[in-house]
Amino acid sequence: MMTVDHHFHHLSKVRQTISVAMYPIEYLAGLPSKVYNWGSESLSGRNKLLRNNAELRAEQIRLELQLQKLATLEQENTRLREMLTSAKYFEKERILIGELLSVDLDPYQQRIVVNKGTRDGVYEGQPLLGARGIIGQIDKAGPFNSVAILVSDPNHALLGVVARSGQRSLVVGTGNIQQLELLHLTSTADIQIGDLVITSGLDDRYPSDYPVAEITSIKQVSGDPFVKVEAKPLVDLNSIREVLLIWPSAADADYSAENSVENTTDNNVAEQKSGSRN
Repeated sequence: MMTVDHHFHHLSKVRQTISVAMYPIEYLAGLPSKVYNWGSESLSGRNKLLRNNAELRAEQIRLELQLQKLATLEQENTRLREMLTSAKYFEKERILIGELLSVDLDPYQQRIVVNKGTRDGVYEGQPLLGARGIIGQIDKAGPFNSVAILVSDPNHALLGVVARSGQRSLVVGTGNIQQLELLHLTSTADIQIGDLVITSGLDDRYPSDYPVAEITSIKQVSGDPFVKVEAKPLVDLNSIREVLLIWPSAADADYSAENSVENTTDNNVAEQKSGSRN
C-alpha cells in the first residue's frame, strides 16, 4: 500500500480526511501553550507599560522640582541684582555678600546668623545692608560665622536724620520687625509722614546717607512736649536671605581719624586751660 500510494497517490484523500479530523485535537493540544505564551506576553507588556508609566511620572516630578528650583534661583538672582545695584551707589566701600544660616526665634531678640566671619574680615559693629537699606549690624563675630542684630531689635539704636529737613533723631527698635521708633522729637520738629530716614554717620557705627526707614505715623501725646513717631524699615526684615556687609571707605576712615585727632586736640587744650586756671 505504501508503494502503491507512493506511485499512484491513492491514499492522499484519506490522509486529508484524517488531517481534517485530527485538526481539532491538535489545536486543543497546543492551546495551553498558546494561552501561556499569550498570557506571558500580555503580562510582560503590562509590566513594561507600568514601568514606563512610573518612569514618566518620576521624570515629570523631577522636571517639576527643577522648574521650582529655577523659579527660586530666578528670585534669588533678582535679589542679588538688587543688592549689587544698591551697592554700586556706594562704590567707595568694600562689599561682601553673606547668606543667612539661621534666625533667632526668641520673640524678645531679633538676630540672625550670617555665614561670614573674622576670616572674611568681618568685625563687631560692621553694618549690614539690604537691597533697599540698612538691615542691622554685626553683634558677635566668629571665625566662620557671625551673629547680627537687626534694626528692629529692642536693644538696637542708631542716630538717623530726616533726609528732607535734616532733623536728627535716635532710631530704636521696638521688637516689631515692621516698626521702628524715632525718639526725642518735639511737636515743632520738621517731619512729615512719608519722610525718608537715613543714617547720619555721627554714631561711629553706620556710614552716612544709608536709607533706614520711612515715617509712617506721627502722634501727639497729651501733656508731653515730644511726639510719638513711628517708621517702617525699608528692608523687609522678615524675608531677607542675603545681606551685604560693607566696610567704611578710606574717606570715611580719614574723616573718623580727623575727628579723633580734633577731639584729642580739643581735650588737650581744655586740660591745659583747666591747668592754667588752677
